Amino acid sequence: MSIGKGQNPASVDNNIQQDITQIQSPHKAAIYSALIPGLGQIYNKKYWKLPIIYGATGILIYAFDFNNEQYNKYKNAYARMDAGEITIFEGVSDKSRILRAKDDARRNRDLNVISLAAIYLLNVLDATVDAHLFNYEINDDLSLNFQPTIKQSFDYQNSYGLSLSLNF
Repeated sequence: MSIGKGQNPASVDNNIQQDITQIQSPHKAAIYSALIPGLGQIYNKKYWKLPIIYGATGILIYAFDFNNEQYNKYKNAYARMDAGEITIFEGVSDKSRILRAKDDARRNRDLNVISLAAIYLLNVLDATVDAHLFNYEINDDLSLNFQPTIKQSFDYQNSYGLSLSLNF
């Protein structure tokens, strides 16, 4: 970059520095989100995504805790019933029903762990993609239109639907 007549070299350096700071690093965003979920979104200035990330994480942690308690309760009840210590648990005397409830609680707990991992990975992926697209210009020529449609089949029956048209 050449310095024009009457330009201060310090102001040129400031302009270059501003250009550098406006470029988002996808690598940095991914690392930030991997270290602390949501930090990559803060780095990308997408603050509105934080309640979604932390809300989904909180709900899944609560569900994990609930399902883990249910699993332990039914596991202990099944073990006690199998040992002959009790014959009825919460109005149920059939061991197979208690075993099924234990397995359901374990499956739900495991699905919560998988969902938490998916939220974590989506958080990192979202921060990375947002950093890649941070300076992407959106043209006015791009549009998506929704229109209701009615189509007639070969037997003269009407089918109602939604038509999507993408213009670019």
